[in-house]
Amino acid sequence: MYFNTILSNMAAILIISRSTLAFQPSRMPLIHGVVSFSSHNLSSLQTIGRHRCLYLSTQTNVGENTEPEKKLIDLAKTFIQNKNAAGCGEASLDGVFDMCCLSTVDLYGLKGEDVKPGFTAFFESHQGLCHELMEEPTVVGPGIVQYPFIKKWRSEEDGDEKVWKSIDPEKPRKKVERLGFNSEGKLEKVSVVEADSPL
Repeated sequence: MYFNTILSNMAAILIISRSTLAFQPSRMPLIHGVVSFSSHNLSSLQTIGRHRCLYLSTQTNVGENTEPEKKLIDLAKTFIQNKNAAGCGEASLDGVFDMCCLSTVDLYGLKGEDVKPGFTAFFESHQGLCHELMEEPTVVGPGIVQYPFIKKWRSEEDGDEKVWKSIDPEKPRKKVERLGFNSEGKLEKVSVVEADSPL
C-alpha cells in the first residue's frame, strides 16, 4: 500500500514535469515577441527623436535674418529715427538727406533738386511729425525693406493731433513704407505702396 502511494506520487511529479517542459516552448515565442516589440518601439522612438531634432534645427532658422538683412533693417530704423528727430525739432533733416543718394533718389516722388525743399516743406506743414512702426521692418528683396507704420502730426488749422495708419481695416487700407537701398547702403527710393504690390 505504501509502495503504491509512492509510485502514484512519482507518476504525478513526472506528469507535472512533462507538462512544464511542454509549456516552456510555447512561452519562448511570447518572450521573443516582447523583445521584438520593444526593439521596434525603440527604433521608432529613435526615428521620432531624429525627426524632432531636424524639425527643431530648421525651426531655429525661421525668422532669423542674415547680416546683410540686419543691416537693411537697421538702416530702415535709422531712417525713421532721423525723420522723427526732425519732426520733433531735435535735429534737422540733414540726417535723412545724408542717407540718400541725392543724385538719383526718388523720395516720395520728389527727385533731383526738388528733394530737399519739397521734403522740408512737407515737414513744416506737418508739425511734430512722428512715425511709429506697427511691425518690425521686413526685407522683401535685394536691398528692399518695408514696414507698416502709424504717422502722427499736429494740424496747421487747429493744432489737433492727426493720425494716419498705413494698415487700417476700417478704411480699408493695407499699405507699407518701402525703402530701396543701393549696394553702398544709400537710399534710392522711398515710397508708400500697397503691401502686396510688386517690387
